[in-house]
Amino acid sequence: MSFIPGMPRTVAGFVHSLIKPAVEDWFVKQCYDPGTPMYMFYKPAGSDRPGIFTINSDQPGPDWEPVSAEPVRTDFTKEQVQRWIYDRAGSLPILPDNLDLAS
Repeated sequence: MSFIPGMPRTVAGFVHSLIKPAVEDWFVKQCYDPGTPMYMFYKPAGSDRPGIFTINSDQPGPDWEPVSAEPVRTDFTKEQVQRWIYDRAGSLPILPDNLDLAS
């Protein structure tokens, strides 16, 4: 996966771009139902696609893995949740093999 215009140029930026949609979706779900604990899950990268993140009350399917056993904190802002996930995503297999970005 070579550089695509508009795509972040660093690994950190790319990982944040993978996390952000999940955080936006979580915020809507958590505002709608603040009493339900939500957990972070990811689907590992394939050879030609990056990993995917989601935040749900239950594991979305058998090919999804938990990022953490802790629920996402409801007292965090979207930015804090994004950072919390990013801090835990460092060792996850979420980058495709052929990704060409600066570290």
